[in-house]
Amino acid sequence: MVPMRSCIACRSRESSKGLLHLVALNGQVTPDPDGLLNGRGAWLHPRCFELATQRKSFTRAFKSREELNTSALENFLNGRLMINKEQK
Repeated sequence: MVPMRSCIACRSRESSKGLLHLVALNGQVTPDPDGLLNGRGAWLHPRCFELATQRKSFTRAFKSREELNTSALENFLNGRLMINKEQK
């Protein structure tokens, strides 16, 4: 049985295979596609990045008092989206 998780932006439930695992490390939201990093985790649909940013979902999900840096996640998603476009 595949575990169900909720996207931090749109709040819809889906199997963990359809969501990207994220971890907050040293004030930075870090993508963890293999699920190997330690720390508080959250789940996000890659398509929901902008929505999560608008709703400040990262700060809430990671229970942070300050805004978290999402540049590593954004770079990961941009690279991933570029790869997907090249495959089509």
